Amino acid sequence: MSDTDKPRIPAIALQKWRNIADLLAQLAGVPAATITIAEEDGIRVIAPDRGPDKYFAPDDIIKLGPGLKVYCAAVIESREKLVIPDATKSDFWRDSEGAKAGFIAYAGVPIFHPSGDIFGSVCIFDRKPNKFEGNIIRLMEEFGEIITGHLDLIGKNAQLEETLKDVRTLQGLIPICAQCKKIRDDKGFWQKVETYLEERSNARFTHGLCEDCMQKLYGKEKWFRKP
Repeated sequence: MSDTDKPRIPAIALQKWRNIADLLAQLAGVPAATITIAEEDGIRVIAPDRGPDKYFAPDDIIKLGPGLKVYCAAVIESREKLVIPDATKSDFWRDSEGAKAGFIAYAGVPIFHPSGDIFGSVCIFDRKPNKFEGNIIRLMEEFGEIITGHLDLIGKNAQLEETLKDVRTLQGLIPICAQCKKIRDDKGFWQKVETYLEERSNARFTHGLCEDCMQKLYGKEKWFRKP
């Protein structure tokens, strides 16, 4: 799914996701939790606008580049959960961006679009070793599914808005030529009825002749006359 195909995420949904991250951090007993969104030029971080750890701003953008090791980017790329109990004991993760910021423990699960495409991740961070045992990973997966449900509703609302735009366009007075029956659009151009309606609805036209027109065109032809 390209960025142009993605519906705009309303502010109320982003605030709900910040609340989820805030609640998740409290339940897990960790200093930070985030929701991330995969974007073309990096990763957008949706973080709570309050809490003890202010490392993440509410809407940070992490720019990705060659050799940059980012926990949540690995989750998004692999489309699988990732648990790092202690990055200092990992040859790969000890020099990651998260470890450099002091977050040596991490857990993340992927979030998917209703279509199955990757959307982002649910992430939690700790400044001390943490195995993230118990039901915390399952809770993160449940939160991920809730966000997928939000995305489904956002997409359906966007489709409904487009449909309502079409309906509203066809309401009211429509200027039509009394002679040729062309319709004048809102830019002042005259269009055939078929073109005007096809551009503003899901209707498609097939062409034929009514009885009156058939009589007018072919009524005098011998081959057309009924015996």
